[in-house]
Amino acid sequence: MAVGDITYSNLNAMSGEGAFASGTLIVDANAAATIICGFQPSRIELILADAGGTADSYDIWFLGMTAGTTMHMDNAGAITFPTTLGPTVYAGTVAGNSEGFTIPADQTGAADSDVIYWCAWR
Repeated sequence: MAVGDITYSNLNAMSGEGAFASGTLIVDANAAATIICGFQPSRIELILADAGGTADSYDIWFLGMTAGTTMHMDNAGAITFPTTLGPTVYAGTVAGNSEGFTIPADQTGAADSDVIYWCAWR
């Protein structure tokens, strides 16, 4: 899947309550990616598995944080709070699809088939 495509999750999760969604996204271009999870998340986790093994990272965003901001941990364990790597949650629809979030291009800036594992909670 190319970055920028809309990805869909298990909208109702295994519990059937629709309070959790997860998935994977292969990133091989510097473009924002839209994730449709069917709700406005209050918590999002992004785990970047760098194909080269040098830029793995873990990001977490909570409701109340500014759009684009995240708690970022790099592969050396350093924690920062950048304002360009975090997701942007949106209400309503995108291209006729339900609610979700966008992973910014700065997070998907790889060009070597890295994988982003994501989880979102209502």
